[in-house]
Amino acid sequence: MKTSKANVEANRQKLLEAASEGFRQHGFDGVKVADVMQAAGLSHGGFYTYFESKDDLAAQACAASLDRQAERLKGAEGEPRAELRAYVERYLSTKNRDLPGQACLFPSLAAEVSRQAAPVRQVFSEGVAHYLDALATLSDGGEGRQKAIALLSELVGAMVLARAVGDEALSDEILIAVRSDLSARFG
Repeated sequence: MKTSKANVEANRQKLLEAASEGFRQHGFDGVKVADVMQAAGLSHGGFYTYFESKDDLAAQACAASLDRQAERLKGAEGEPRAELRAYVERYLSTKNRDLPGQACLFPSLAAEVSRQAAPVRQVFSEGVAHYLDALATLSDGGEGRQKAIALLSELVGAMVLARAVGDEALSDEILIAVRSDLSARFG
């Protein structure tokens, strides 16, 4: 039975979501194509209907996730400083620390991207630039992009450290200290 174009696109979106979550949770090398297909409720044999390779899947999953994250920032409708404070609180939450598969992909995958195929690195670079542009809209004045770069770097670094330490109290301390520092500077 032939699958309609609408069903193919819906399945492709399910695969992108499953791959994005899997990559953020387990890393690029920790996810097999069969795992993604199973998570999306599809048979392994149909993978090449949707993607040329696992690298193609990784690039498209990163692009979709980064676009979604940037569009969420651009869609902020409140007062910029209040939106920025709320963004920092959400980003540096224990929920995002404990559920990397559902959180921002930067802390989960940034260190791995340099070892990926060129299309993944290209998509990641474009996604970072797009995300910084969106984040800059919440920053003040002509220094918005520079502030966005510093802010994102601090957020990602804090989350990487908070996830890396084996001591929950120290992990919480890292999140609290960086939230406090950023609130003092941006809030």
